[in-house]
Amino acid sequence: ATKKATRMSDTKPAEAEKSEDGKNQSIFELIDEVVRIDRGTLTKILAVCVTVLLLISGSLVYQEVAAGRSHLAAVYGGFFLLVLGLIASVAFVLHE
Repeated sequence: ATKKATRMSDTKPAEAEKSEDGKNQSIFELIDEVVRIDRGTLTKILAVCVTVLLLISGSLVYQEVAAGRSHLAAVYGGFFLLVLGLIASVAFVLHE
């Protein structure tokens, strides 16, 4: 018995996840299906986490500058900038 070989052109691409109105789902619609947390509550949780990260990073930078170790202050400053980038990306997603 020979099997029929399937070609890439014979298979149909998977369709994107569609919402009830026929449009592609946003990231929050997908998160809502998986996590089931209200958008406002999720925003508050993220704000608390980011605030804690900024406070830790800021205190680490301050301690290293006060101790005169500028190379470690630069490392912790880089982490601070990464957290700010995280804030910007989350704000962009929340804005959409």
